[in-house]
Amino acid sequence: MGKINFNTLPDENSGNNSIIPKGKYRAKIAKSEMKTPNQDKGPKPDYFSAECDVTDPASGTPMGKFWINLFESNANLCQWQLKKFIEALRLPIEGEFELKDLTKMVNGKELMVDIKVEQDNKGNDKSVVDINAGDCFYPVVNNEAIENVFTPPVMSTPEPSVMSQY
Repeated sequence: MGKINFNTLPDENSGNNSIIPKGKYRAKIAKSEMKTPNQDKGPKPDYFSAECDVTDPASGTPMGKFWINLFESNANLCQWQLKKFIEALRLPIEGEFELKDLTKMVNGKELMVDIKVEQDNKGNDKSVVDINAGDCFYPVVNNEAIENVFTPPVMSTPEPSVMSQY
């Protein structure tokens, strides 16, 4: 590598690790994988982790990254969050599946996500999924989120002149 000019280095971190403010954002899943949690307090199963990128819709510039972590658990909150994630991505899953199967299905997909800012265990701000804001995950439809994935389309009655043709 050549010489680096210190005077041209940026003063602020405007890259992918910036804090994303509270709100609803369109996110793209950059990569996903199964991770092994810390085993200090006993054995725990691997969990699903997806790295997501958020881009400012007005300027197209990167706003930052956040991670979606989903766990295999009997806890109602974990199961609800997993279901909302699958519905938001409109994944063709029925019946039984393994959490690791998601890693083969989600990379490159987009969804709408409720984000909030909270502090990690070191006191640093980080952007996380806001599980207390609505459904937390929503499908992307024509660049906008819809509130209910399964709202049936409104059927219109054909004009009488059209009906008379039959």
